[in-house]
Amino acid sequence: MKQIVRRIAAKGYRELMLRGYLRNVWYPRYQFQYFPRQLCFLADCLDRTADVDGSVVEIGCAHGLTTTFLYEYLADTGILKEYICIDTFSGFTSEDISIEKKQRGKNHDYGWEFKNNNVEWFKESLARRHITDIKVLKADISSLDDALLPDRVSFCLLDVDLYQPVKVGLERIFPRLSPGGIIVVDDCWSKSRHMWVDGVGEAYDGAMQAYKEFTAKQGLPQKFAETKLALIERPKTST
Repeated sequence: MKQIVRRIAAKGYRELMLRGYLRNVWYPRYQFQYFPRQLCFLADCLDRTADVDGSVVEIGCAHGLTTTFLYEYLADTGILKEYICIDTFSGFTSEDISIEKKQRGKNHDYGWEFKNNNVEWFKESLARRHITDIKVLKADISSLDDALLPDRVSFCLLDVDLYQPVKVGLERIFPRLSPGGIIVVDDCWSKSRHMWVDGVGEAYDGAMQAYKEFTAKQGLPQKFAETKLALIERPKTST
């Protein structure tokens, strides 16, 4: 009886496959939040900082797609560094949303975004790719204990979208950035359109504001790459 049921189920599955009803399951979908050239640029930053002392830090990890890409690029290249992921794994904080709405005059509904996440799901997803040595911190960068941050950072991807976490992230990571190190801030749109994406509109201009304020305060040059990435580099001659 069980064999008959299995044969019927297998035949039904084949029919569904042949008719294409389940094509959304087996046809690949591009799920990265970064375009290919942007991913290549991030990989190039890892190459440029390969000999720089310090950890690789990713602040704002969502579901781990970029984490997997960057980690496996490091491993495949033979760059051995501590990799640290920091995320609330529950979306934007009420404090950060309040700043957007009350201080920056935004009307966007930020409350639901990135809520469908869980730190254990994130770790399980990495484990499926045999990635088990990343240090994962479930925390808000604005309130994370200083002791949990590395003393030295060689590369940091800061992808937290809103004004306050970008501002605080830069303030906390830049002093730890080793000579030759690089911070990349996402969502700093230097062009209004990229392929079929018309920027991110006014709802997510907080990252750019925080970046410009920080670089101006520190007397740092503003550098932009690949439409929506902004850079901070500490010269190798820095002491």
